[in-house]
Amino acid sequence: MLTTDDRSFAVLLHAYGKATDTPGHLTALLDGDESARRAALDHLNSAVIHQGTPWTATASAALAVGQILRDPSIAGPDTAWLRRDLLRWLAEVGEAAAAPYPGDLAADAAPGGRDVRSEIARIAAASSDEDVYDDILEDPQREHAMWAMILLDCRQAASRLADVVEDRLADADPRVRASAACAATRLVRAAGLVATVPSPRPRLVVRLTQLARTADAAERAALLLALGDLGAAPREFLEDPHPGVRACAALAPALADDPAAVNMIMDALQDPEAADRWFPDGLPQIVGRFRGTLLDAALERVTGFTELLPVALAFARLTDGFEWILLLLKAFPEPPVELDDAQRAYLAALADNESLWSLSLGDIRRVFERIRLPYDRQACRALAHANDSRAWLRDHGVRLSAVRGEWLATAEKIVADHGGAESAESTESDGLGLAKALLRLAGAHAASGHPERAVAAAAEAVRISLRLTPSDAHLIRALTEYGRYLGEAGRSGDASAAAERAIAVHAQMSQPVPADFDLAQALTGLGALAADLGRGDNALTVTVSAVEVHRRLDNPVYLAPALADLSRRLWEAGRGDDALTAADEAVRTLREVAETNRFARADALKYLCEMLSDLGRWLNPVDALTAVEEAVAAFHEYVADLRAAAQASLTEEPDLADALTGLGLCLTRLGQVEQAVDAAAEAVRTHRRLADDLPIVFQPGLTRALTALAASQHARGQHEHALAAAREAADLCMTWARPSPGFFTVRRRQDLDLLADVFDDLGRGEDADRIRRHITRV
Repeated sequence: MLTTDDRSFAVLLHAYGKATDTPGHLTALLDGDESARRAALDHLNSAVIHQGTPWTATASAALAVGQILRDPSIAGPDTAWLRRDLLRWLAEVGEAAAAPYPGDLAADAAPGGRDVRSEIARIAAASSDEDVYDDILEDPQREHAMWAMILLDCRQAASRLADVVEDRLADADPRVRASAACAATRLVRAAGLVATVPSPRPRLVVRLTQLARTADAAERAALLLALGDLGAAPREFLEDPHPGVRACAALAPALADDPAAVNMIMDALQDPEAADRWFPDGLPQIVGRFRGTLLDAALERVTGFTELLPVALAFARLTDGFEWILLLLKAFPEPPVELDDAQRAYLAALADNESLWSLSLGDIRRVFERIRLPYDRQACRALAHANDSRAWLRDHGVRLSAVRGEWLATAEKIVADHGGAESAESTESDGLGLAKALLRLAGAHAASGHPERAVAAAAEAVRISLRLTPSDAHLIRALTEYGRYLGEAGRSGDASAAAERAIAVHAQMSQPVPADFDLAQALTGLGALAADLGRGDNALTVTVSAVEVHRRLDNPVYLAPALADLSRRLWEAGRGDDALTAADEAVRTLREVAETNRFARADALKYLCEMLSDLGRWLNPVDALTAVEEAVAAFHEYVADLRAAAQASLTEEPDLADALTGLGLCLTRLGQVEQAVDAAAEAVRTHRRLADDLPIVFQPGLTRALTALAASQHARGQHEHALAAAREAADLCMTWARPSPGFFTVRRRQDLDLLADVFDDLGRGEDADRIRRHITRV
């Protein structure tokens, strides 16, 4: 007889809100028909545990399931399926409960003695299903404490359930026994994290081993996987007559370094499809195909790809599955400079399998992008058979221009999907949709090094927008982006006219301007354009308005960069004290965002590095040194994050190169010249590769990196090297055909000022004067 307290579940939570429906489902597991029981199992798997995440109702529901498993009404053969599925669900609870936790669970669940459990119960009693999580999670400390409490409750429940589950090892049904073995091992592992009594693990190892000696193949395999989870080394079963059982024994982590076990796994993977047929009803520990579990173990245990090549070739012949991608990443842990024999053989085998090259999944293309190879069958076949793979990769490897070309193709398709020019003459919404698509297309053209095409697309977006009655935010954004692209195309006068028109739209708005996110972002962009065009007063006015809107929106992710922009506008206006006040708030907010918001961390670190670098120029010498030291620490974090991101996607390389340049400049100021030269030299190498690919886009970044390298080499006493880098930087900036805001933004002008200073330090006054005349002329 199941006893549940409906009132206690009324203040507990599952994935979709209050768990008021959970007691009914638990009762149905005993009293309901098959349909109700299956619905109850769905509830446990989707709501009480949701994609591996437990909730406050999980532990109580698990204890109730333990009662159900001991009820004689479900002990017969007709309900074996129910016992099996309940045990598998308890295994999920055990898996969730054993999740690693970095702190003290008990202390974190009751911070400062706070009774978070009672707080959550009161909120749940007073809130609706729609609002309950918002009401609970509005307090960050309570949110953190809630997750600690959930994990602690599940671990304590696991310690009470381990014996209940172990009893099912005597069940008459072999599949139930297999599921019980899986659940028991996971619950014992979780219970061991909180229990003070002796662990049942030694007893369980003995029992499972004894059961395995008499079980059929499928049950034996599950029991061996359970023994592996308990840390046992079931070496005797490596000689089992069934190949699948031998493989399950070999999967035990305790045998990871055993050559016989490794060879057993490699032998099993010679025919992946046969391995999938060994256990047609599946095993409780295995999610997906058995071959996937075997491959994961092989990838972990075998270091070199050459040893894995026979396995890789077997997977390359398959026409279904994506395991070949994991092997591709094993074959190419880094973008290759040239291919070795194993890489050639695997790439050739992949090229021979036509079915692998018609997939449109973006993840596959990103994998090829990560290793800098084209997702193109004929190209990869040509590389595999090339006499000189180094030369082929140099000439045909994936470059950023190809990725941006895909962006451009996508943007063109979106414009076409909006109906092209015909759409602009139809409904208001159709016209605005086309205008936004054209602005996206303009951005893709600019990123691909086609400034005139960017101007044409943005001009059409502005034309359409002016004919309609768009929001002020849209019109300001369209005019601003149009002005930016005009500047990058060398048409500074036209850029000023576009900016002036956008400024006029802002000036005509009623005050205070609406608390609209799109408007705030549009004003931020307009402020930057106005500053780059030398319209300081307009830039300050617009930026102040942008910050006011962001404050009302109360989103620190976007407020912080706006504050950083405001500090620069104030500094340029000669209002030093106000600039430092805004900068201080920007730094505090950016640090908070970088620490608490993983999705916004990259941008927050970028803006933080830039803001601290600016403070290093603005403050008195003592405070400036502190700011630069903080900038270096932030740059190190940012560079580390970008390195990891750039390994996954070459679209991150420009940001990495810029960050290395900034790091080199700051290290030079601190006198850490060896590290500065290393950072700046890497920035130059990366920017040079990017500029070879897209010169119009990346030559300014290469110029700045060369300047940073020259400054660091001069500080290190490498004067000849410094002069060579400085002269290359000067030649680059002189060859820019048409100076524009895109090249000569406020920050670019600062970079050229620094280049002139480097020439002065090197005793090359004529070169310094040439740079300063160039700045004045443009």
